[in-house]
Amino acid sequence: MSTLTIRKNFNFDKELIDRASTIIKKQNKNFTNILTNYFQAIIKEPGIIDVIEQKAKQRTGSFIGMLDGKIGDLDYKNMKNEHHENIS
Repeated sequence: MSTLTIRKNFNFDKELIDRASTIIKKQNKNFTNILTNYFQAIIKEPGIIDVIEQKAKQRTGSFIGMLDGKIGDLDYKNMKNEHHENIS
């Protein structure tokens, strides 16, 4: 994976930037405008970060990806506790 270094500790995935740039160009925006809008949105609604993170991690194109959000959101510890309660 190649990275683009903007400044010393400001690195981006080159493939990700290339894919996003085609979408950004279609809307006649530039990267600076997109980042500015992103930060303004965070200031107005901090919870948007969770939504963006969820969308970014969402799998697509596979059977398991189709099940995202359909099965449940229990973590391993809760599932283990629930299993032991059912056994008892």
